This record gives sequence, structure tokens and C-alpha cells, in this order.
Amino acid sequence: MPTPCCTALCGGGQGPDSFDALSAIVGWVTRGEAPDRLLTKSVDSGGRTTSARPVYPFPQVAENTTGGPSGDPSSYTPVRSAAESGLTLDWLGSFRSGYETVGNRTGGTWVVSKGKA
Repeated sequence: MPTPCCTALCGGGQGPDSFDALSAIVGWVTRGEAPDRLLTKSVDSGGRTTSARPVYPFPQVAENTTGGPSGDPSSYTPVRSAAESGLTLDWLGSFRSGYETVGNRTGGTWVVSKGKA
């Protein structure tokens, strides 16, 4: 069953507003296959899908590159977001040298030592 979509995924209430995350998660857990996209949908009061659009993992965004109908998911392909193209990220684990530690099993016990300096 589709669940309500957050506004960040679906464009602030403009366009499809639900998606089936459960099927994607079940496939990921049972087959080890992470989804390459989620399909968002707009559903009318009768339960019929009126439009659909894919949502891709960061930093990809859905762009209508075919010129097809905006409510047809086959009109979209994943492209790198122009806003994210020059972005560089410092990961949470990027510390200054000397703060890192490394754990290794040595002689039957765990030994924690400094990482690379």
C-alpha cells in the first residue's frame, strides 16, 4: 500500500504524493538488491493512479529528458543535480590526524591503537 510521501521527495506538494517503500525494503532485505529508484504516484479518490514519477538516490534527480508527458515515469531519467554538481562532502569520520583509532585482534585479544598519523 502506498504511503504518504514527504515534501522533500515529491517537490513540495506539486506532483505525485505517495510511494510504496515497503516493497522496495522487502526486496532489499530478501534479495540484497537496493532499489535504484522509488516510483511516486498521485492516486485519485477511486484508487486509480493519475500520474507517476521516479525518485532517485542522492545526488541524482529525475529530469524529463524525453519531452514526454510529465505524469509518465518513462519520461524521466536520472541526472546529477546541478545544485549538487560542485558539492564536496567531509564525512563525519574525517577527523584531523591523530584522533583515529584502529581495533585489531592480536594474540586472541582486541588491541586498540592510534590510526595513521
